[in-house]
Amino acid sequence: MRFKDTNTGYGWLSIALHWFTAIVILVLLFVGDTISTLSGQEREDALLLHTSIAITSYVFLWARIVLRFSHGHPGPLPKQRGLFFVLGKYTHYLLLVAIAVMLITGPLMVWFSGASIGVWDWFEIPSPFEQNFAVRDGLHRVHATSAIAILVMTLLHIAGVYKHAAFNQDGTFGKMLIPARADEDEEHQSAPARPAAAAPARDEA
Repeated sequence: MRFKDTNTGYGWLSIALHWFTAIVILVLLFVGDTISTLSGQEREDALLLHTSIAITSYVFLWARIVLRFSHGHPGPLPKQRGLFFVLGKYTHYLLLVAIAVMLITGPLMVWFSGASIGVWDWFEIPSPFEQNFAVRDGLHRVHATSAIAILVMTLLHIAGVYKHAAFNQDGTFGKMLIPARADEDEEHQSAPARPAAAAPARDEA
């Protein structure tokens, strides 16, 4: 078992950040979607919960994004090769871009509304900007669009994983559960040797 990724698999760091990000993003989407349906103190409580979870997880979510783009995506296992692997790979990258947009627009949206970012009941992060509702509204549209994109790509991601696990059985789901071994690269990259052609028989004099 490895801490870092290999050429064809993930290490413990990627696996831990993957599942942490998945849980946090789904919770943020759910809480964020309920904010618009509430009013008064319930709305304020939901907004505080949303921003508190986001800020508490902020560094880890950025670590997830930066790690994947800086280290690249592990290559496919032998049964994963093909168009669907490429589509899944770049859908995954687009998903991370959408998360990055959310992380940027979220705090800015609060600040340009003239409010501070509350983090639980611990402290508040005051706005470094002047209140500007036009900018706030534009950021809100981008934030909401990114949330929809994340939801759609997450559903596609889950459907793809189910397809690979239930039908292809090519090890896709297992890569995000069990860290790759150091010797797996050699096992998956080394092609079986082809038998040498038999030399033509020579007539004996």
